[in-house]
Amino acid sequence: MIVIPAIDVREGKVVRLRHGRLQEVIVYADDPVETARGYAADGAQWVHVVDLDAAFDVGDNRPVIADVTREADVPIQVGGGLRSLYLIEGVLAVGAARVVLGTEAILDPGFLAECVERYGERVVVALDTDGDVVKVRGWTEPAGSFDQVLQRLVRARVPRLLVTAIARDGTLEGPDLDLYRRLSHLEVPVLASGGVSSLEDLRGLARAGVEGAVVGKALYEGHFTLREAMEVPV
Repeated sequence: MIVIPAIDVREGKVVRLRHGRLQEVIVYADDPVETARGYAADGAQWVHVVDLDAAFDVGDNRPVIADVTREADVPIQVGGGLRSLYLIEGVLAVGAARVVLGTEAILDPGFLAECVERYGERVVVALDTDGDVVKVRGWTEPAGSFDQVLQRLVRARVPRLLVTAIARDGTLEGPDLDLYRRLSHLEVPVLASGGVSSLEDLRGLARAGVEGAVVGKALYEGHFTLREAMEVPV
């Protein structure tokens, strides 16, 4: 299982939110580029970067994201507000290895189909669930039941899913292992996000069959290091 450190960018700084709420933000670092370089030096295979301002339609951090993708010596997957082909092309042009698509991919099957056809394995679709309800637009609006949306994405042959349990995000309360066990039958690779607080949580996710785990707050608050996480026997 791959451990993928997360860098959430808000107003140019590295932050974490609780339950995805902008009013519950903690700033952990001033320089996303240096943070990404640190993860690369520690051996990260991927880094997950989210433009929170773009996700919530309150601005964007495109210059910062571009600096991260150009200057950090590690593959970067970028998400947050990528709701048009123009924006996706811009992120890929500055060096992103993968794009994480949420709102538009969930709401517009034609857009999703075109993205999958154009970009193939470089596409990750974010499936953010609050209980059994999928949320979009920065987790502020419902978009259907989890099972219905999941089936639609599988039929669309999405290359990879990033599944987040919103209730666990930024809480350090442990991942929703039952959620990921429900997905273990899928042929689509699944990345897990939300709630990881310990190395044992990572072992649990590996046993649940996910391809990788996106980890943020646990790394920033010193629950374990990236090197320790990558050495966990699974």
